Amino acid sequence: FWTLIHEAKRLWGQDLDGSAQWLEDQLLMMGPKHAWNFNNIVYGYKSLSHKYGLWSAADVMLDGCTDDGFSDFQCWLMAQGRDVFLAALKDPDSLADVPLYEHGSFEALSAIGESAYEKMTGKSTYADFDSAAYKELEADLEVDIEYGEDDTI
Repeated sequence: FWTLIHEAKRLWGQDLDGSAQWLEDQLLMMGPKHAWNFNNIVYGYKSLSHKYGLWSAADVMLDGCTDDGFSDFQCWLMAQGRDVFLAALKDPDSLADVPLYEHGSFEALSAIGESAYEKMTGKSTYADFDSAAYKELEADLEVDIEYGEDDTI
């Protein structure tokens, strides 16, 4: 996941449309299992980053932040790369040094894995959703996260 995100950022910089297309193309080449995993990782990280302190930072950066706006911000934050994402969970103030572009929104990231999976299988990722496997994935993702003091949901 993070390797793909890093490479998309390296190749496309702040062009999120280009990044989205490149990511989907890569997943289409990698196969349905990778697309399904990518989708679940995005949603896992969104769940794990649904924290008050991060939402407050998004509210300041975006001059107001709705539920949908925060969801899109979480995806934008993932697109900044692993180090920026994890640093923001530990200390949302670390985002003060991150250049804001595209209004801090990357809504498309949450649909890339789903879109690639559906193109390859004709099915939605929801059709093959496994709750126990998803919970296990979330637990695996959380191992690398160090939350700051303001980590309430």
